[in-house]
Amino acid sequence: MRAWIEGQPVDQHEAIAAAARMLGGARTPIIGGLSGDVAAVRAAYRLAFRIGAAIDCEGSDALYADLGALAARGAMTTTWAEARARADLLLVVGRKAGANPLLDELVAAPVPLAGIAEREVLTLAADRDTLAGHLAVLRALASGRLPPRPETAELNELAGKVKAARFGVAVYDPQELGEPAVGMLQGLVKDLNEETRFSSLPLGVPAAARLALAVGSWTTGDAPRVGLGRGYPEHDPWRFDARRLVASKEADAALWLCAQAHGEVPPAGIPSVVLSGRPDEGQAGIVIEVAVPGEAGTTVCFDERRGTLTAIGSGPSPRNTGAAEILEAIQTAIGEKGPGSC
Repeated sequence: MRAWIEGQPVDQHEAIAAAARMLGGARTPIIGGLSGDVAAVRAAYRLAFRIGAAIDCEGSDALYADLGALAARGAMTTTWAEARARADLLLVVGRKAGANPLLDELVAAPVPLAGIAEREVLTLAADRDTLAGHLAVLRALASGRLPPRPETAELNELAGKVKAARFGVAVYDPQELGEPAVGMLQGLVKDLNEETRFSSLPLGVPAAARLALAVGSWTTGDAPRVGLGRGYPEHDPWRFDARRLVASKEADAALWLCAQAHGEVPPAGIPSVVLSGRPDEGQAGIVIEVAVPGEAGTTVCFDERRGTLTAIGSGPSPRNTGAAEILEAIQTAIGEKGPGSC
């Protein structure tokens, strides 16, 4: 296992001690990224409780576009695997969803439970500023609240096709659409279920965010963007946005968990500790290499195709120490620390 302090190679124990000093001495620390397995994210939450940190995850903007619509209006969603098995029609909303590799797999796959050779793929692509309006017109046409008009000819045809689907799925990227358009899309899906079966499939929310949502929900009762500075969980999606806390200079130290090979790196401008599965000595002031979940050994991660937490990996134990163990070592080195700044 490799470790660096200010770009210089050091022993792992020296890096852990330096990380403990940085985080233990901070007034308003943050823990971000949360790209790892269940054990690592649980350990990150335990450390956050110990040092009174705010905790956030990568992809939380996309996650909250979905959660905001869910909280306000409800949602009907399905999994990639269920869409692959049953969907005879896909409605691709926006441009980013159309570029997602998971959609390519979905389009190319056979439809074993629908009894058809291939599924129909429709698109509703528009700029983000106009997507909600297009969805509103489509919803009104599909429900019969707006009569067909010449100026809405393309949407008239689209409405007829989604109503005729036996099991339709609207595929979208929550971050591209934003909460208002996601809410309108969920309204369309709800209306279509009055006469047929229709659901939605969000693509583009990182697996790390979905895993963090699950762990955060059973740990604090809330999604990430929780503050623990007062010694108990406080949920505020604006106040505890990790990148906002760094940009505003409210936070004075950060720990970033990016154990997955594709995990995002921390923002610049703050003393940071990075636990990375693909480390680079320039990622932060303190960098510690950790095992990449699933590359060796068995662990639990979020499976984007199944849409749930799943055991992955096999074979011998990983060469590098897991992120959970490093986080626990940092917490032990910090010792007891009361709540920090609110």
